[in-house]
Amino acid sequence: MDSPLFLHGISMHTKTCTTTNAAFRKQCMLHDVAGGLYQGVFKHMVEWCQELMDEEELDQRLRTLSPYYGVCHFHKGWTSLGQIGGKECKHMARVLLACLVGKVPRGVILAYHTLLDFIYLSQYPTHDDTTLEYMQQALKDFYHHKEVIINLGIRDDLDIPQFHSLQHYLENIRNFGMTDNYNTEMFERFHIDFYKEGWYVSNGRNEKPQMIAWLTRREKVASLQSYLQMTMEDEDEEFSHSRFQDQCIILPKRPHQIHSHIADIMLDHSCNGFKKDLIFYLNTQVDQPYSRAQLQDIDLPLSHIDIYHGFKFCLDSLDTVKAKPPMGGKAGCFDTVVITDGSNCESTGLQG
Repeated sequence: MDSPLFLHGISMHTKTCTTTNAAFRKQCMLHDVAGGLYQGVFKHMVEWCQELMDEEELDQRLRTLSPYYGVCHFHKGWTSLGQIGGKECKHMARVLLACLVGKVPRGVILAYHTLLDFIYLSQYPTHDDTTLEYMQQALKDFYHHKEVIINLGIRDDLDIPQFHSLQHYLENIRNFGMTDNYNTEMFERFHIDFYKEGWYVSNGRNEKPQMIAWLTRREKVASLQSYLQMTMEDEDEEFSHSRFQDQCIILPKRPHQIHSHIADIMLDHSCNGFKKDLIFYLNTQVDQPYSRAQLQDIDLPLSHIDIYHGFKFCLDSLDTVKAKPPMGGKAGCFDTVVITDGSNCESTGLQG
């Protein structure tokens, strides 16, 4: 967080660069990502999509997109969302163009593409002349293609305050630094951490003392963690997940399916070689393993096992892997995991 002295210096520099109070106030008017781009510009983009195609068709296209790791799957569509915030808009921005291909004119695709480029470029943690030129070019390309939105009758004009403010983002970045320095999303995050979560852990009666006590305990725990982190002998150890440091794989407390027949598992998960692979794996865990020839005549000593539909593993961060078969009319989700096993796996990549 910037110090008050630093902000005061910026304010005085801005005041000396302007000649009138109106120009000073205009230059100090900051435009944030959460309220200006996602809740403003992007929401208009989604509303225009519902003009270009039927709402049901947009929902259907969202539902038919394949689930992908790290991308939200709107299995109930967009219009079914009761409250649309910045989080939902960010997830929608990742898949919007895929829903428009083949349905809207090419000019709309280009206009939306340039706007999304501008939104993502504005969130860079660092900027230089090159990245600012990218933003300027994206904005110029949008102005070149924006007439298609008016020609299609979606709007009579684009005299919208959020779209007008796009031209000021570059000036704000040059004067005040990256957009995360003045993004209102940070304070919304504080509202969740300091108020909503405190309310949830209270019993709802005389909640304020309970919330204060809960927040005080969290701050003490955070202080202890910070102290322990400074006193660690291994500076490279990742403390945030230290409670999982002795576990490579973290399973849920209870399996998702209990006492499932192996034949049903092979059918539901489309893994015909599961039984054979399980025999080979169990053979590696015994003190005196059998040879490959002997394993051909050995059967499993069990016919039913418990099934987990996902697990978490901790490396630099905590990631989730899902292997869930189709159930109740919902499509299955099977994540692909590529594992590099070797002494130099942390310093090399994969080819192909």
